[in-house]
Amino acid sequence: MNRKKSNQILLIMVLLLALVFLIVTIVTAKNTYNKKVAEEKITEPDFYSMAKYSEENSKAVMKALKSGNAEKLGNLMIDPKGAEDVAGFAVWKDADLDNAVSLGAGSLSSAPDKNGRMDISERIFVPVGEQKYVLYIETLTSRHGMVNEGISAIGVTTYEHFDALGYGWNGEKDDESAVAGKSFLQK
Repeated sequence: MNRKKSNQILLIMVLLLALVFLIVTIVTAKNTYNKKVAEEKITEPDFYSMAKYSEENSKAVMKALKSGNAEKLGNLMIDPKGAEDVAGFAVWKDADLDNAVSLGAGSLSSAPDKNGRMDISERIFVPVGEQKYVLYIETLTSRHGMVNEGISAIGVTTYEHFDALGYGWNGEKDDESAVAGKSFLQK
């Protein structure tokens, strides 16, 4: 019985030693990463990553709209205020997402702000039944475009209104549109 108890104590000690080693390794790695991030001198935005985040967020928004669930749409956003208005603007369950056409992603900011945050937005034509709508989806990034902070604003209007404005509508709220969230640029 003594030998069995000794083996159990030895096994527990080895496991505790392994746990301590693991904790020290994780803490050291995290501290090293944080130190390297703090020392970074980033000068140019990472537009490739920004465009990738915009595409991912746009797909998630259209999927949430298609579900018809305003709460699901709001959960994708930094500030969900107005998600019900966007979700109720059209009968999104009838949207033909396979034939949605994007005008491409681009930033309306000339450069990142002093905290390294920058927007990237996309305007997408979405047919819903006989009507065509325009979605404006703005993604906020940080660390000069390397981190996806989430969706800051979603706007929707009719194609007719968009066309009447000379394709110059960028998610601004007016009598013929609905907006959820708050645009990074319109603070």
